[in-house]
Amino acid sequence: MTDYDPFVNEVEPAPGTHRIRRIVTGLDPDGESTVVLEDRGRWARTGHGVPGYVVTDLWRTDTTPADNSGPPRDPMDTDEKLPIAPTATGTVFRTLELPPDSEWRFDRDGNEIRPLAVHTTRSIDYAIVLRGEVWAVLDAAERRMAEGDVLVQRGTSHAWSNRSGEPCLIAFVLVGGTLPEDGPPA
Repeated sequence: MTDYDPFVNEVEPAPGTHRIRRIVTGLDPDGESTVVLEDRGRWARTGHGVPGYVVTDLWRTDTTPADNSGPPRDPMDTDEKLPIAPTATGTVFRTLELPPDSEWRFDRDGNEIRPLAVHTTRSIDYAIVLRGEVWAVLDAAERRMAEGDVLVQRGTSHAWSNRSGEPCLIAFVLVGGTLPEDGPPA
């Protein structure tokens, strides 16, 4: 399930969701470091058609080492549909604001209307809980993560479940990689 993409609905993020401020550096004409790009929530998208389920893409690269020369080009500023995962040699930096499961996975009577979004990506992912709590759900284990906790997700099947009553904000850095069953890179 590596072509997982829950961002198919054109639903605006809810007004109360967190808008990530992005600040990008570069060089001015004199070769001095400076801020060359600054915005807030420009690349925010909703997932599963739920206004409170918001992913904000902050930056991506197609190769490593990253090319930091010349003026920056905003890698999200394209008409092409960008994949969730990075390229085999690239990176993706994003945040996810995940609402409580009770607000998007279950109806008022507690019946499941959307299953957990179980998926894999050909990447190693570093997930850092910035605010709130979330459960990392794996095939054979689950772990509650709180603010400041980090998960190193190594291309395995996983999902996120917010069993609390408040939104959870998670930062992700994805680095192109393999699935465990692929074996070592060629």
